[in-house]
Amino acid sequence: MYSIGIAATLLGVCVKTLRRWDKSKKIACFRTVGGHRRFPIKEINRILNRKEKDDISGQKGSEKACAIYCRVSSHKQNKRGDLDRQSELLKNYANLRDFKLIRTYKDVGSGLNTNRKGLWRLIQDSKKDLFSAILINYKDRLTRFGYKYLEKYLSEFNVKIICVNKLDDKTPESELVENLVAIVHSFSGKLYRLRRTEKEKK
Repeated sequence: MYSIGIAATLLGVCVKTLRRWDKSKKIACFRTVGGHRRFPIKEINRILNRKEKDDISGQKGSEKACAIYCRVSSHKQNKRGDLDRQSELLKNYANLRDFKLIRTYKDVGSGLNTNRKGLWRLIQDSKKDLFSAILINYKDRLTRFGYKYLEKYLSEFNVKIICVNKLDDKTPESELVENLVAIVHSFSGKLYRLRRTEKEKK
């Protein structure tokens, strides 16, 4: 049994869509004592099997293979298991879509950091025809800025980015605020490290 959030991620839809499907009897679910929805794996597989095949379905060899990219911003998030949960969700998604998982790439650091080792290994391996799809949880897990540029660049090697969890209820204003907060957080961290380095030198 999966919670509504995990089920939505596996199906590639938002939570609101899953609630509508439940009300219209498009998908069956059970209710806990507290009234929370729980979705059986058989129902998730049934919906996935009925979905129209996308442009990757039916392909063979490396064209049906995928990689996973996960990122958290801090070591605190990593210690509490956020990175592993991201990885597990994406692995479940890959299994349900019959992808062959080639490699998992992980980073701990800001989405503004361009020196992430996992990201650079992912980009380098994308050129080697090892996989045709990269699975990510949210767009900002891959990068805070320049997502379209990265998407276009990877497409030159026939690699597609699949964002399995879309926040379609997020307004442009809220996205702008999140980006501004990320910028301030990044520069604050750099300023703190510079000051700490100066103190150590003294």
